[in-house]
Amino acid sequence: MGFVFSFFLFIFHLMFFYFFLLFFYSGYVISFSFLSMFDLDLEFVFVFDFLSLSFSSFILLISSIVFIYSDYYMMGDLFYKRFLLILFMFVISMMILVFGFSFFSIMVGWDGLGLVSFFLVIYYNNFTSLKSGLLTVLSNRAGDLGMLFSFYYLFLDGSWSYLNFSFGDVYLLCFFLIFASMTKSAQFPFSAWLPSAMSAPTPVSSLVHSSTLVTAGVYLLIRYYYSLSFFFSSFLFCVLSLFTMFFSGLLAVFDSDIKSIVAMSTLSQLGFMMFSISFGEWILGFFHMLCHALYKSLLFLSCGSFIILGSGSQDLRFKGGLSFSSPFMFIIFVFSSFSLFGFPFLTGFFSKDFILEFSFIGGWGFIFMLILVFSCSFSLVYSLRVFFWGLFFYNMFTSGVSFLSMSKVLYFMFILFFWSLFWGYFLGSLMFFDSLFFVFSFFKVFTFFVFILGFVFFIVFISFTFGFFSLVFSDFFFLYSMSSFFSSYFSKFWVNFSSYDLFWLEFFGPKVFLNFNFLSYFLLGFEKSFSKFFYLFLGLVFICLFFFFFWF
Repeated sequence: MGFVFSFFLFIFHLMFFYFFLLFFYSGYVISFSFLSMFDLDLEFVFVFDFLSLSFSSFILLISSIVFIYSDYYMMGDLFYKRFLLILFMFVISMMILVFGFSFFSIMVGWDGLGLVSFFLVIYYNNFTSLKSGLLTVLSNRAGDLGMLFSFYYLFLDGSWSYLNFSFGDVYLLCFFLIFASMTKSAQFPFSAWLPSAMSAPTPVSSLVHSSTLVTAGVYLLIRYYYSLSFFFSSFLFCVLSLFTMFFSGLLAVFDSDIKSIVAMSTLSQLGFMMFSISFGEWILGFFHMLCHALYKSLLFLSCGSFIILGSGSQDLRFKGGLSFSSPFMFIIFVFSSFSLFGFPFLTGFFSKDFILEFSFIGGWGFIFMLILVFSCSFSLVYSLRVFFWGLFFYNMFTSGVSFLSMSKVLYFMFILFFWSLFWGYFLGSLMFFDSLFFVFSFFKVFTFFVFILGFVFFIVFISFTFGFFSLVFSDFFFLYSMSSFFSSYFSKFWVNFSSYDLFWLEFFGPKVFLNFNFLSYFLLGFEKSFSKFFYLFLGLVFICLFFFFFWF
């Protein structure tokens, strides 16, 4: 059944990709009016232009591969057909949002994404999935309030399009629209729901983190950039995107869950896209979003294959020997990881290099650029961590399942693989063939300093004892606990009490003896980590002082 969905999605991908090349400098708007009364005209408006056709073709390509992958990943699942139908509704909701041009058409796709994502997160029907689903849906509901408030200002203006409103209350309307986009794209302080959404099956994570849901907020800001352009110079918007990028990359460095590492890398790249929009280069943010969709979907698909091969284990420390147990899948994972941190002449290099160069000449200041450089270097650190664990260590727990059963999936994954290798150069030549970029040679060379700095960080972190810092970073600086406090407190009114009985039994049962050792474990980890962290801090201070004096 998954192959049937995949076939039709791939056919539509080819059709939309052809239209994308055909309508590169033009577009069409289709309007369906369903209620006209006095001065009120309610209509669904869909736009077919460069933005919508290119992004939709990528969504359909990735979705077609994910549906085939689901046939093997969800093999033997009792409710597999229901899973495919929910996943198909998820793709349709994202397509409606991408092509939507009026408030009603956008709201159908926006609410559809939030509702269907809740069903996908709680698919495994256990307490952890339920808690993660509640956090996800409540965080997205907060963003929906922003959409409803913007709807209120559109209603006062008598217009149902974000392009036609007057400039009376434009500042508040832009604020609510950006607030909704930040919650959907998991920007700080709404970032806690993205790691919790990893409770969904891996095919869902591949779609969510590459081209659907989390990119919906970024796409909405890019679509209405010219209507909201005066708001993007906000200092707060830039700071929040940098904060999201920096700390999500830092969390990925200290994490040991392979799916969580890839999820944090998604959060870091979303902050990178938001930062490019904040200084006015929305086209570079869109370019990076398209490139990121390809290699991030490959990363999740290969991670899911490693989880199957490792008896369901997601611990990075049990993933040694991947280059021997599944060499082709490991090659796909390595090239996708290298494209993630921007290895020269891969797809990720072209988009990240453009954004870094424009940010260096944008005059944002030394502190902003320092945070940006550190954030980009973190992507190299956690990518090399996974690479070296899979290549040089041999503590792999295999499940005994033959990986030849997924050989058909590899054929289709190689389609995404070749796209992720060459798409950056192809799309960059297509989008910027008539553009001239003047960049000083110092800034051009300075981008390669990001790789050097990241490699230095990797050498330090590869022998780092995490201890105290892993306790803090694993809880997203306590943001996850704070975000889930109210939902956990009020959820007792609508959740079956048997789940809570099981929870208290586990907490006060045999695990109670582990809680007495928590303080000693906490202090011991802090003592082990502090000395190495102190030397790392001194090294970072030395590097900062060196570049400060070299700059001036």
